[in-house]
This record gives sequence, C-alpha cells and structure tokens, in this order.
Amino acid sequence: MLAILPLLAVVASAAVVPRQSVSQVVRLNSLENLAVRPNGQILATNMNQATLYAVDPVSKTSTTALTVSGATGLSGIAEYAPDVFAVIGGKGIYKVDFTVSPPRSSLIKTISEANNLNGMCTFDNSSVLVADAGRGLVYKLDVHTGAHETVLQDPTMAPSGFVPFGIDGIRYKDGVVWYTNIFRNSFHKIPVDPVTARATGPVTTLWNNLMGDDLCFGPNGKIYVTTNGRNSLVEVDPAVGTPRQIATVTGSTACAFGRTESDKNVAYVTAGQGVFAVTVPQ
Repeated sequence: MLAILPLLAVVASAAVVPRQSVSQVVRLNSLENLAVRPNGQILATNMNQATLYAVDPVSKTSTTALTVSGATGLSGIAEYAPDVFAVIGGKGIYKVDFTVSPPRSSLIKTISEANNLNGMCTFDNSSVLVADAGRGLVYKLDVHTGAHETVLQDPTMAPSGFVPFGIDGIRYKDGVVWYTNIFRNSFHKIPVDPVTARATGPVTTLWNNLMGDDLCFGPNGKIYVTTNGRNSLVEVDPAVGTPRQIATVTGSTACAFGRTESDKNVAYVTAGQGVFAVTVPQ
C-alpha cells in the first residue's frame, strides 16, 4: 500500500532499535512494490502512474523500463516465468515481458468485480494469487488464459480503516500462503492445496499489534515484512512468528532480495522516497 501519512509513524513508533545500516539506492517518489529481474535489475511500481521503473543497484540509477498501456497506476508485481512478470494496474492484470527488446506489456485480464487489487505473488508457473484489499479475498488467476476464481476469503482479510483496506501483502511458499492486513495491524498464514490454492486448514495469526504492508522471503529462511507507517523492516522466524526490527526505512512499502552473488543477502525496500538497500546477515 502507498506510504501512509507521517502522523501514523508518530502514533505507532517502532519499539526496537534497528541494527542494520540502510543505504539509498535511488530517489523516486511514492513507490509501491518491486521485483528483481534475473540480471539483478530492480523493477519498481508506482500507484500514481503507469510507469514501471528500472533501477540499477550497482550504478544507483533509474530509468523508465516501459509504460504499461491501459493502466493508470501500478501496484503488485510478480515474476511467473523467467523475466516475465504480472503486474497489477487498477482492475487489470498485465503481462510485462522482458525476454523481448524492447520489453512489451499486454493485458491478461480485467477483474471487473474487484474492489482494490494490491498484493500479488506467484503461485506456480501458470498462475498468480491476487489480493483484493477492498473485498478481503484472494483470486487465483491463470496468466495464460485469464481465467480466475476466488480461492481464499477469511475475516482476517476483511477491510477496515479510513480507506478501507484489508489484505495487503501476500506470498506463497511450500503449501502456505502468508499475508498481512495493514489496518488490522496483523500478519497471518494459512495452509493451501498446492494445486487449487484453496485452504486446507485454519488461519494462524502470528501477530495483531504491528502494521504490516508487504513481505518477502530471505535466503536465510526468514520472512521480512515492511511496516509502512511504522517506518521499518522487520525480520520474522517462521517457526516462532515474532517480529524483530532490523532497519529503519521511512514509509516502507515492499521488499525483495537481490539475485546476484554480490547482493543475494540484500533486501531492497521500496518507500515513499525511493529504493533502499538493507544488508541482512546470512
């Protein structure tokens, strides 16, 4: 979700002193989400415009990768095939293909019944999971045919707050869907069928007292959650479920780890003022 008003950061300040240094990679306004290409380049989205930014973490420069035709703003992004991404633009899910030059975008599907699409993750090589924050549910969408269905819906995903906004960040790994609900200050997991993505057990709540926006898996087996108005990146051991702040990033919205040998333990974080790098011990 787009960085929340600074007032929230004052009301809900972080409780743990950060231990990792943070460096700014590039300065860009109002970044929402990101993904890292196989070549190490970072792709960053902005909910206020259809520009997909390309960020070079080595030279610390940014360019426009492409403008997604038909979209007015971009949010969640997920790689479902090598260098091929799905990206949310309003109610539309678009394909962005970097295997061709120049890269091209095309509409996969408009989910007309959607209310506020935001988070997205890869489920398998033919489908993605899309979080509808306005309706409090998750769609499974076939990236090849555009066929989609509601596969998850639970009170822990329901919207609240002044927007209103519910389920936000979402990730899938090893038969489990992990997700945040930003205005309920909560983080959850639910076991799902590895084929249908439908629930096979109850929701487990890991916490309900810390704002969480988006999340990513680290190479060390830990989960990292951006906290938006609480201005931090927290680390979570999946076996324990307790968050530990490791860095301060003002208005942190999403994270993704580097994919080259030199930055595989670097968490790149989008925020209201650009892309930041946090080195995480392995």
